[in-house]
Amino acid sequence: MVDDEKDVITAHILEVLDFELSNRDFAIDVDFVEMVIERPYITYVPKAEYFIKGVMNLRGRIVPVIDLSTLLGIEENTEQNKVLVLKVKDIEVGFLVNNVREVIRITENDIDKPVGTKNVDQKTKGIIKYDDRLIVYLDAEKIIEV
Repeated sequence: MVDDEKDVITAHILEVLDFELSNRDFAIDVDFVEMVIERPYITYVPKAEYFIKGVMNLRGRIVPVIDLSTLLGIEENTEQNKVLVLKVKDIEVGFLVNNVREVIRITENDIDKPVGTKNVDQKTKGIIKYDDRLIVYLDAEKIIEV
């Protein structure tokens, strides 16, 4: 009986990668994260969407790089020197971020429904309450749909 209860409790634990963007805390499901790399040379692509910074060569693969702060409508005031490389629905993409903190474990009870501006609302799963911080929990699948 105790083992059954333990299985139910652990089934609702989520792991997310906590990262910093423009002095704000964000998180994304670790299942989508392939790697974190130092910012490589990014090649400009003419007439790309406003939030596409360009493309990078990642081990022979051409990967688009998204300026997440621009996409979310956040004013960027610090250097984005890391790239989160994600794979979502067989699409590989890089997100420019300032810093990567840690992988954190949360439960569904730690997540509140998103509130605020529509750009962030449409791209989030909620707000995570973790320690004394509030972390915007991004929905990678919705971001990639853009």
